Amino acid sequence: MSKRARPVRRIGGVLDTVLDNLGVASAVEQHAVFREWESRVGHEIARAAQPHRVDGETLLVNVTNSAWMSELSLRQNELLERLNRGRRRTCVKRLIFRMDPRAKG
Repeated sequence: MSKRARPVRRIGGVLDTVLDNLGVASAVEQHAVFREWESRVGHEIARAAQPHRVDGETLLVNVTNSAWMSELSLRQNELLERLNRGRRRTCVKRLIFRMDPRAKG
């Protein structure tokens, strides 16, 4: 009697399936934005703006001053594309920028 070997599956695929089944895959992907912020938006923007929290499909971003708030608002589509690039699903569909004098910059 021979045992049949199971096909090898990549851990990432297995983990994606588990997260989907638990209904938390989107939330996990959304919160990756915090860890990946600087690498996705660049050092200069990361110095002036930091993600604060996720509310549904909206990311609230604290910005150091009004000049940056205007600049980032104009570049919102570009930033959304950078944040969502390479993801299985679009995790952030909207950015809201707000002044926060405590934000680093």
